[in-house]
Formats: sequence, structure tokens, C-alpha cells
Amino acid sequence: MTKKLSSVETSRRADHFKRVIRFRSIFGWVFSGVGFALFIVGLRNLQNPLVLINGLLFFAYGLFMVWQTKKAKEKMDANL
Repeated sequence: MTKKLSSVETSRRADHFKRVIRFRSIFGWVFSGVGFALFIVGLRNLQNPLVLINGLLFFAYGLFMVWQTKKAKEKMDANL
């Protein structure tokens, strides 16, 4: 059974989702920056390879978050 949403509720949910997308994109760039910094630290100190791996994973996950938000925003703009 599907509940029919009013136009006010729909617009409120859309605004909330846009805000979530914006913050997720910002955090994605922050994660990427932290990951890049960790990767550089790991390259300078090769005796601890976990820092290098963590940097690479943080960087990749940050870029994935940015990619997800871009895809979600495009999909939302297409529906409006």
C-alpha cells in the first residue's frame, strides 16, 4: 500500500535530500584530501605500509562518495 504524499511533503523531502547530497559531496572531498595526505605520509615512511593502504582507501572512498552524489543529483534533476 503506497501512501500519497502532498506537494509540501514532497518538496520538503526533496530539499532535505539535496542538503544530504551537498554535505556528502563535501565530506567526500574531505575524505579524498585526508586520504591523499595519508598516502603521501605513507610514501615518505615506507616502514609502515598500513598508512599507505589507509590513505589509498580513504582517497578512493572519498572519490566514490563524490561520484555517488553527482549521480544522485543528476537523477534527481532529471525527475524534477
